[in-house]
Amino acid sequence: MLYVLIFKMDWCAMKACLVLLISFILLILLYSTTINAMPNKEFNELRLSIRQSYASSPQEGLKFVNALIETTELTLEQKIIATNYKAWFLLETDELEQAMETIVKYMNMVSQSDEKDLMYGYFNISGGIYARLGLYEEALAYYRDAMPFAQSRDERLVYQTENNIALVKLRLNRYKEAADSFTYYRDYARSKNQTLNESFASNNLALALIGLKQYSNALKIINEAIGLQNQHNYTTHLASSLVIKAKILRFQGFLEGSEKVLNEASTLIENKKLENEQLNIILCLAETYEAQGHTEKALDTLASVNIQAVSHTNFEALLSIAKLTAELYEQQKIYANALSAYKQYSYINEAILTRQAKVNLAKALAEADVAAKEVRISELTRAEQIKATKANAFKDLTIVVSICLVIILFGSFIAINSIDKQKQKLAKALKQLKETQNHLIEIEKIASLTALVSGMAHQLNTPIGTIVTASSLIDDYMEGLEEKFKARELSSKHFHKFITDTNSAKDLVINSINRLAGIVEEFKALNVSIHLDKPMSKIQLSSFLNHRLCPLSKHLGKQIDFKIHGDEATITSYPTILSDVLKTLVINSCEHGFVNSGEGVVEVSVKAFTHVVEITYQDNGVGISDEILHEIFTPFYTTNLGGNHLGLGLNVVFNAVKYNLRGKIGAESCKHGARFVISLPIDAQLVDDTSY
Repeated sequence: MLYVLIFKMDWCAMKACLVLLISFILLILLYSTTINAMPNKEFNELRLSIRQSYASSPQEGLKFVNALIETTELTLEQKIIATNYKAWFLLETDELEQAMETIVKYMNMVSQSDEKDLMYGYFNISGGIYARLGLYEEALAYYRDAMPFAQSRDERLVYQTENNIALVKLRLNRYKEAADSFTYYRDYARSKNQTLNESFASNNLALALIGLKQYSNALKIINEAIGLQNQHNYTTHLASSLVIKAKILRFQGFLEGSEKVLNEASTLIENKKLENEQLNIILCLAETYEAQGHTEKALDTLASVNIQAVSHTNFEALLSIAKLTAELYEQQKIYANALSAYKQYSYINEAILTRQAKVNLAKALAEADVAAKEVRISELTRAEQIKATKANAFKDLTIVVSICLVIILFGSFIAINSIDKQKQKLAKALKQLKETQNHLIEIEKIASLTALVSGMAHQLNTPIGTIVTASSLIDDYMEGLEEKFKARELSSKHFHKFITDTNSAKDLVINSINRLAGIVEEFKALNVSIHLDKPMSKIQLSSFLNHRLCPLSKHLGKQIDFKIHGDEATITSYPTILSDVLKTLVINSCEHGFVNSGEGVVEVSVKAFTHVVEITYQDNGVGISDEILHEIFTPFYTTNLGGNHLGLGLNVVFNAVKYNLRGKIGAESCKHGARFVISLPIDAQLVDDTSY
């Protein structure tokens, strides 16, 4: 409050001092520039060269205009125009702090000129800086302030200002309003043969049409823009157009075409070193890969961007890259990487806030620097005011420092608040993921139970049907015998046939009952959650495998050669269950893998890791086709329907490994034979069985 009061008390005196200083500076500048200043005709030709240089590359345009300002004698108005170009090019190359400093200097120069309409450049470029910072309301305010100056100067500037306002509306997703403004600006630029502005407006119009989902019109316009850009060598605009075209093709479903265009754009920007467009291409290319279903390829593309070390400040693209990375990792259920990507997203948001604070600080410091320079000039002209000028300078500096501190504190508060919100969002997302996971588990349980009941019913139907049929036949035989007995036609031949037929039916009933009993016994094997009588013990795998597998070298009529090798490892688990698992795999090899051969080879390898041991079981049988790999552990699934197989063996193995041995088992694709990989913990006692 004290600073504000002091500022108000001294403002009148300061204003008078500034008027004197500006008059003095103007006289000096007029004296120094009227002798060797560049003729306006020659300067206007240079302006055309500046714009052509910018069209090829903003960096080249910036070098050109810096050299012009530093090495050439210019009038005040010419310096103002050159400084305007410099601020514009700094804006286009995302050097926003320098752009803000330059535009403050520009404003000070305009205040010394009679051409007050040149103040249009200050409001216009300031609006562009705040739009680039994502502060769209501030940008709109500056653009609206620029409009009166544009109307008083040139019709072209009116269209340009309307176009700038349309750019902000495009960022705010007001696509219809933006598309109308871009159409008017493009048509105006075309009528005036302003090819650079026509190119710029065409790109923006295509983006607005994409927002309106008018892809055909957008593609037509962007193709025309590409032709114009190639004709006039507008390299920067051409790179942007190619990215826009790739987006349109992707939205239309032409994914290969989109990828081809992006590769063309990538080659272009590598040659011209357009770093900002590089990010846009990487993002668009990853989105195209995702649309093609190549999620891993999309993630590899996104991983080429090191967000922490990126040298430019295309924050909008970086935010989209971080967000897409997180979403793709979530789709892949790699939640740790997804969380890391969300942290990067939060880091970028924090960088944006920091950048906004830095630009505002640069503006305040530039204004303070201009004021300080004016103070120093005032010291030369009014020596008697030295003491007062120092006091005023100190007050101004104090105000600036206070403003800077407020800006920094406010920016820090926003950044912390943003991080907190992101944490809350992530916590909510994790909670939703857990709820979804639990829901999916319940659905999977119901689906598994349904499949189990359906399979059991299918297996039981056949023997039960046979029993019913045989029982019906016995009833028929009994009725026939009774009829012949009552009719006194019963002979020993008839009685003998009755006994024979009845015995056959009885055998069918007995066989079916035995089959039912066998099915029930196999079904009981599914229960892997029983309490085990024997405790866990240490198992030395190398000797254990030799001891349990070698006796099976002649099994089910097959001659099996076991090859056991690998790391020496000792685990704590249930030896009986592990033995049964291996025996079941051998039986599976005999009945399915070696079905066409009387002999086979089984290779078992052991690989030890820090916390787990991997046992790889592979035979040289007929193998398992890739189409059914995901089905073989399903209850009642079998490829040998006519061989009295229930399809429960591998399901029992799966349940035993997972629930009793607390490990994992999977079948892998293999060119020759079947391959199973069993992963067991070094000490199963340390594994929390509640997770199973």
